[in-house]
Amino acid sequence: MKWTTSNIDILRSPLGVMVVIPAPHDNDLAKLDKEKEYVIEIKKKSKSRSMNANAYCWVLCQKIAEVMSNHSYMSKEDVYRKAIKDCSHFTYVPVREDAIERYIQIWQSHGLGWIAEDAGECKSIKGYHNIMCYHGSSVYTVAEMQRLIDCLVDECNQLGIKLDDSDYIQSLVKEWGNEQAKKE
Repeated sequence: MKWTTSNIDILRSPLGVMVVIPAPHDNDLAKLDKEKEYVIEIKKKSKSRSMNANAYCWVLCQKIAEVMSNHSYMSKEDVYRKAIKDCSHFTYVPVREDAIERYIQIWQSHGLGWIAEDAGECKSIKGYHNIMCYHGSSVYTVAEMQRLIDCLVDECNQLGIKLDDSDYIQSLVKEWGNEQAKKE
């Protein structure tokens, strides 16, 4: 079961804390067994990108790949991954030396833009390496998506690729933000 809700209440008592979550009328809820354990996850609702902004991101990647392939082959996926690294922030994660390869493999299995690279030994934790972990654009905020598109637009401009009017480009991301505001 999964649903979106608001008005979550917290009830405190000497015995602990209870979370009251408004739920839809759902027959599946009646099937919950008090004797079984369940995994409950509460996450703040985040904005997702519009397909227009996402589609435009891939159009830009394709245009760059076509021009760059005049010198040596480059795919739109290569362009996307390079842009993720060029414009995105990353998080350092300390990983035990014997687990580096597996950690990177698991991280990168999240998707094309999920990049992890060994940045070398961790100075503060012996036997560990710092892994630079980049998140894919599927979890970007509006500002992060805007930065990615701006990075790709800048690359197009440097390569002399003609693009749509910049107001149109800005409207794609703004439209996405407006759609998300309506959902909240």
